[in-house]
Amino acid sequence: MKKFYNSLKFKQINTTHWLSQWLATTLPCPLCHQAPGARQPSATDEPISPPNGLCLDCQASLPWYESPRCPQCALPNTRGELCGICLQHAPAFDQTLTVFRYAYPLDRLLHQFKYHQQLPWGALLAQAWLSRLPVLPASQQPPVLVAMPMHLNRIKQRGFNHALELARHLQKQWQIPLRIDGCERLIDTPAQAAMDMKTRTRNLRGAFATSQRWQDQHVMIVDDVMTTGASMHALAKVFKQAGAAQVTALVLARTLKQD
Repeated sequence: MKKFYNSLKFKQINTTHWLSQWLATTLPCPLCHQAPGARQPSATDEPISPPNGLCLDCQASLPWYESPRCPQCALPNTRGELCGICLQHAPAFDQTLTVFRYAYPLDRLLHQFKYHQQLPWGALLAQAWLSRLPVLPASQQPPVLVAMPMHLNRIKQRGFNHALELARHLQKQWQIPLRIDGCERLIDTPAQAAMDMKTRTRNLRGAFATSQRWQDQHVMIVDDVMTTGASMHALAKVFKQAGAAQVTALVLARTLKQD
């Protein structure tokens, strides 16, 4: 009997992969609750790969950011070149990678993820994010990921750092080291949603610090949304002062004026 079961080679079956594939084809869409198979894909559908649990309609409804943009700040322009703002007042980060506009329904999903402890939404959004991120050449791939830090008071209130949760999903897929102790937030700045760029920049002076040396390194900072870029600029400036040669902003979504 033992030889019979050994001949079946159960150890070679990836049960986790099999279970995830089965759940993806049997569970309803978590956004619209449509059952699998309720809508047959058409010839023009382009399903996201890898599967992220969303039905094709909901995948298409996400605010994908597909228009030309400034490579440094990710604001839209007609030719996809450096914008005038970055040419005159360049931020401390060198480039911004993003795949979404901060618009409906992504804003609602992020709100549930960040403020209502809906961690599964973080995993779903990270998978969709990974499916559209550009493949960086080997020479441009960063050796380290760093999540936008939160002040300890905010972590106690919320229970987790949402940027760190997103970074964990990226690290698992990319196999790039994630430095949890790479930086810290020293000042618990007030909510900045209604503030302009100058006010945000003023509030963020001295807000971040790093005890590490980043001599000639390429650092990729992970965050959920870039609104004005003030927080990313302040943190990137700290890394540059610690010796970093390049800082890439990797954000899930970019806030645009029309949104």
